[in-house]
Amino acid sequence: MGTLQATEVLKLLLGKGAPLIGRLLVYDALKLSFRELKLRRDESCVLCGDQPTIRELQDYEAFCAVPFATAAEDETNPDEISPQQLYEWLDANEPLTLVDVRETVEWDICSIDSAKLLPLSSFEVAPDELDREDRIVLYCYKGKRSLQALEKLRDAGFSNLHSLAGGIDRWAEEVDLQMPRY
Repeated sequence: MGTLQATEVLKLLLGKGAPLIGRLLVYDALKLSFRELKLRRDESCVLCGDQPTIRELQDYEAFCAVPFATAAEDETNPDEISPQQLYEWLDANEPLTLVDVRETVEWDICSIDSAKLLPLSSFEVAPDELDREDRIVLYCYKGKRSLQALEKLRDAGFSNLHSLAGGIDRWAEEVDLQMPRY
């Protein structure tokens, strides 16, 4: 499908062949067949009709009323630390316990060296693997599940807790550029 789409783009850019303008190509994977449908232009279409009212891309923030989060905004939670801070602690061999609360399938894709896997889905309130006196840094994919795990541990009496802001995705983006991302 991607090759077909790329071919259509090339035909339009090069001005060669017959592009699928006004036609729809339907692919049936079960029958391994193609069908072509001819489409009539809708004169009242708000995008391509005689009097279009849509003339620009939608403003996502205004449309959804949800602003994009920035890296600086991620660090407003006092329980969160930046990937750079975690890197500095690990590089200086600071005593800490690194806990990955993602699922095993995510762990198999990538993980931070020295981390322990304790998936949030089967998270115990006070796991035996953790010492209440240790500095504990939790991480997940984007940072939400690690904050949930942090609250569970705080409720169980743990106090020296941190969550990796932006999770392993931000870690891969800012610290370990060779780490696989998903």
